[in-house]
Amino acid sequence: MGRKLIAVLICGILTFSLVSCKDNNGKIEKETPKVKVEERVIEGTWAKDYTKDEITSFHKDIMSRVEDLTKIYELKYEKKEIVKEENGVTVNSNEIYVDNLNPEPNRLESMYYGFKIYGEDLSQGQILMKLGFNLDNKTIKEAGKFDFKETSITSYSQAFTGVNDRDYTELNNKIYAIINGDNSEQTIENNLDGIIETVSIKDNYLLYKLETKKYNLKK
Repeated sequence: MGRKLIAVLICGILTFSLVSCKDNNGKIEKETPKVKVEERVIEGTWAKDYTKDEITSFHKDIMSRVEDLTKIYELKYEKKEIVKEENGVTVNSNEIYVDNLNPEPNRLESMYYGFKIYGEDLSQGQILMKLGFNLDNKTIKEAGKFDFKETSITSYSQAFTGVNDRDYTELNNKIYAIINGDNSEQTIENNLDGIIETVSIKDNYLLYKLETKKYNLKK
């Protein structure tokens, strides 16, 4: 199931070369820089080209699960439908979020889930989640491991993806390697059946993100 999503990334690799032509002052001119384009292929169920109604239905189901989970954790949250500008683009956002928790170590610091529709013509839409987590690095190092399933992030991740039986061994090892200083890379990225999962760590702060592709809502 699922067609390939081709996400074109501009790599910023500029190729400069000199040409033999001269300007009116006899100076050698440079060619216009050429931009090298690479293709990145993302596969999975969530990479399929769904309709606007289908994406909206997915969002409503996820929103319901996220809200129920937030109530179980007894967290104060807000739900909003807002219109704002992001990088010069109009964004309509239907979202739920928790912020300013001032958490204890190894506790959730913030949570955001939303369905964003981009452009004044509402031509693209994306579902995404961001979770901030306060790490207890000292305790984790003393234990010699990190267990993702023991954190509330897992429950929110499952609420988004609908997957409850994931093996977190590889992710645990990668996170621990960063915390323990064995891995200089501070970001982990995985493809969860077409959903991009990103884990970024700096000092005692972990940022966990899930995001779909930007779907074409105008067909």
